[in-house]
Amino acid sequence: MSLYDRRHARRSLFDTVIFRALSQAATLAGYVVMVRAMSREAFGVYNLLYALIPVISTVASLGLEQTLRRYQPEYLRANEHAAAARLVSVVSGARLATTAAVIGLILLTWDTVAPVFQLGPYRQTFAIFGVVVLLHFQARVLQLSLASYMLHRYGTGMLTVLSVVRLIAWSAFALFGELTLQAAILSDIAAYALAYTGLRAAHARYCRPGLARGFRFAPQERRRMLRYAIAYNFNDAGSIMLNVRADNFFIAALMNPVAVGIYAFYTRLAQMAGNLLPTRMFENVVQPLFFATRREDADRRLPVYFTALLNTSLLVQVPMLAFTIAYHRELVEVFFGEKYLEHSAMLPLVFAFATVNVIANPITLVAQYAEKPHIILLSKIFAIYNVAALLLLIPRAGVAGAAVASGSAALLKNLFIWWHVRHSARWLNAPAVLSASVLVWGTFIAAGLGLKAALQAPPLVHLLCGVVLAAAAGLIYLRSAVLSPADRHLFATVLHGREARILRWLGVV
Repeated sequence: MSLYDRRHARRSLFDTVIFRALSQAATLAGYVVMVRAMSREAFGVYNLLYALIPVISTVASLGLEQTLRRYQPEYLRANEHAAAARLVSVVSGARLATTAAVIGLILLTWDTVAPVFQLGPYRQTFAIFGVVVLLHFQARVLQLSLASYMLHRYGTGMLTVLSVVRLIAWSAFALFGELTLQAAILSDIAAYALAYTGLRAAHARYCRPGLARGFRFAPQERRRMLRYAIAYNFNDAGSIMLNVRADNFFIAALMNPVAVGIYAFYTRLAQMAGNLLPTRMFENVVQPLFFATRREDADRRLPVYFTALLNTSLLVQVPMLAFTIAYHRELVEVFFGEKYLEHSAMLPLVFAFATVNVIANPITLVAQYAEKPHIILLSKIFAIYNVAALLLLIPRAGVAGAAVASGSAALLKNLFIWWHVRHSARWLNAPAVLSASVLVWGTFIAAGLGLKAALQAPPLVHLLCGVVLAAAAGLIYLRSAVLSPADRHLFATVLHGREARILRWLGVV
């Protein structure tokens, strides 16, 4: 029985939904605790340290994770389990060595570089944070490998453990008024260590890593993977200036750590909401299935898959954008207090750019399937635009300028990739989706703003009214043309058990 049949896909979808829902709930609760309990400066420095993770990821990339994503499903589909195990072993060892080397280099150059970003006094803190970085990348490799085996219950399950343990630790420190920067990092270390232990145990039991012993790739296969890895190494290196967390360094240099905290607060909310998108939530389910598509079926299936991924993403992203437009102030005030309330208009701004950039994951999958990492690499030329826009807009518009610069650069990059894979990346029902989205959610925004103007009530009451309006609009939206017949058929094919009754009631199938 194939790893990538409908039964395995359905089970992985359910495991992912359950554990991701728990993980996101714990993450959001932890974020509320952190924002309320930490000082503005400590929160800003914490986010600057976490912004170093994508920097380290790109500098120490070597194309390792993308090579694992791309080729392990192919080996497993061909029942080449020894090759799959060997690939994981090589990637894991190389990632550990390169990450440790970059952390050491940062520590050696700290006194020279860190003061530029107002991090000079935090060298010892970063040394402790380095443990988080090492555990993060080692856990990431194991999670990707478990996903290729369609063992998402363990990969996403351990991420849920990470989020829950971190929430408990942060809450305990906050209860006693001691949620300092150091306390938050120590909590993260404990959570990552527990999650990594669970991932390693699951991988050792189910993925047969012992098969890697004595196995060697054929020379032509090594050259094939090496070409892909080298291209993706440069691609990852170019992506750092298009990562929203890199904006934090520009804000720190041109403004201060408090401004970093403001920007990170709103962009992090958008990222957490973005994790609810099907392309993110089911990323490790979709990728193995996508890359396991046979070449002879690609011309027919890829446009259908691309359309389904884009439509289901907009099914979630557009309602979130509409809600933030109508209720951004109430959302911030009710859940996070008044600490960042004066900048609440940032919320719909970052959500607007997140909405136009939902195309990113679908087009990247198409380009990766076509083995066109050079196109993805060339798209990083827009990092130059991003740097110039950040330097121009931050002094003039502050954190809002950073959001405009980063969001527009990402959009230009995504459009560039799409142009080169447009034959396969075809949005088959674009006019119907766009018209339904504007009609349904434009009406929701007008109704929400009108109700707020007519009704004098506390923010919580307005927020609850918005939830009711959004639920009604959502039911109409699901029954509109936002999903094509092919999308609905795809849902019905994979989700055909007891859940089909709920999906029929919602109007999805």
